Amino acid sequence: MKVTGKITKVLPVKTGTSKKGSVWAAQQFVLETDGDGAMVLEVFGQKEIDQYAITEGETLTVTFVPKVFDAGDKVYGKNSVSGVERDEQQPF
Repeated sequence: MKVTGKITKVLPVKTGTSKKGSVWAAQQFVLETDGDGAMVLEVFGQKEIDQYAITEGETLTVTFVPKVFDAGDKVYGKNSVSGVERDEQQPF
């Protein structure tokens, strides 16, 4: 799915270590769209966090995959970013 909007909040990077011992990193962002409200998006992996370099205030078109996870009696969801497009006129 694709959505275009303005990044209104950039949350701190979260890191941890998996059960297998590998280090992971994830960062969440709030993207506000015209008329549709706001949504939370997540970039997983330090390489992707650095590559996308999302900053507060910029307008982006984001490609994401909505995911749902069952954990016993609870259900969790996240919107995993798989691509970012910037307007050519915007400074980086």
